[in-house]
Amino acid sequence: MKNIINKFNVLACIVLTTMFISCDAILDQDETDFGKGPILAQFESPKGEINIIKDPTVTSIDYEIPITFFGGLNVPLDRDVQVTIATSPNSAAKEGVEFELTTTTFTIPAGQKVANASIKILPANLVAFDFKDIVLEITDSSESVSDNNTFALTVKALDANTLAGTYTVEEGLYSLRAGTPSSFAGRKVVISAISPGLYAHPGIGPFDGGGTYYFTVDDATGFITILPNDLEGEPTLLNGSPIMTCAGGQFEKFTCDNTTNKATLMPNGKHIVETTTGYFRGVGQTREFYERLVRD
Repeated sequence: MKNIINKFNVLACIVLTTMFISCDAILDQDETDFGKGPILAQFESPKGEINIIKDPTVTSIDYEIPITFFGGLNVPLDRDVQVTIATSPNSAAKEGVEFELTTTTFTIPAGQKVANASIKILPANLVAFDFKDIVLEITDSSESVSDNNTFALTVKALDANTLAGTYTVEEGLYSLRAGTPSSFAGRKVVISAISPGLYAHPGIGPFDGGGTYYFTVDDATGFITILPNDLEGEPTLLNGSPIMTCAGGQFEKFTCDNTTNKATLMPNGKHIVETTTGYFRGVGQTREFYERLVRD
């Protein structure tokens, strides 16, 4: 009987040992070293946008585009990374006409993760409101190239009287529930041109993420009309509620008419934009905003 028990113990040890070896082999097969993946070069962002006001005295504008990489441990490497870029066949703007790519090879130095590519935009050959994309692509790298290897820069050429640009809120007032108005002066607002006389205004009063509304400008009078709908024809919502416009007659605190919604063009380019809007959450529950913007 003792011999039988000893034989059973030996057999059990062999089976257990085999099981451990097999498990280790399976685990070894599934083991992944996340620090040894490929290093993939790509643009830091896939797209950008620039407003260019037509000015015959400006012959070129430099624009920088960051190039980076990811993969491996996602930390700076101990070696340089060489990256080559070119104009994509999908670029609507033509190299040598609307822009120049003077250098095509760039180096991300050892110990760093970013290098800036540079292009020269040629404003003289741009047509106002004929918006075009400059599309670049990464064609080669001393490491590897990401599948996301393109960058598209939308170039918006605008005439001298455009209202597009970055503004500072010189006077900003907002009223909640018809209470005492509070100030949001000093904030920055970037107005974008959509088409001649049509603009987009991001945010509402002190709220960056409150939504985007659109307005038109009468060239003869400078009067601004805030639109009730977005570019797709859907009702504009600010902070989730329907936008208030002068035509709706819902304002309880601020005056909304041509005296508080207008644009004034200034000889020095520091144009003034005044808007009054808000959103409606019921009688006595309006949120109302007035702002006077001065272009930087």
